[in-house]
Amino acid sequence: MDLPARDIGQYIAKSAHIVVKAAIIAANEQDELLLIQHAEQGEWRLLIGNMRPGETIEEAAHRELWEETGWKAEQMHFEALYSGPELRQIHANGDEEYDVIALFRTRIIQDHLVQTRVNSDAGLKFFDRNALPPMNEISKMLLTQSGLRS
Repeated sequence: MDLPARDIGQYIAKSAHIVVKAAIIAANEQDELLLIQHAEQGEWRLLIGNMRPGETIEEAAHRELWEETGWKAEQMHFEALYSGPELRQIHANGDEEYDVIALFRTRIIQDHLVQTRVNSDAGLKFFDRNALPPMNEISKMLLTQSGLRS
């Protein structure tokens, strides 16, 4: 008897994983923060993505910026490393994920290409630090820890 994959999950032990991620606080010349909107959930968030095998955490930050925006940054400045129970996520199948997040800062120089991308339907927008939209919990925590949100 072949069981659907969703039914097999109940017979497999739940697991816990540590996932290393790079997050980027990108600001423009006006010191506005770049956020990306999650396509399905509608929440805004910082640029954040998993580190891949064989790359450094700084390379992961550069790759994530490029993948999410199409832009490159000359410099990524490491700010802090975050971990702990507040970065625990439980997936629908019961698996646990514990994130270790390296936070970087970079400056986006706005040119015509940046303006075109931000003003499109790509879900990218610069926000004044005092008028941030609703964000996911991890982004709020990272901005609070870095002193950019109270």
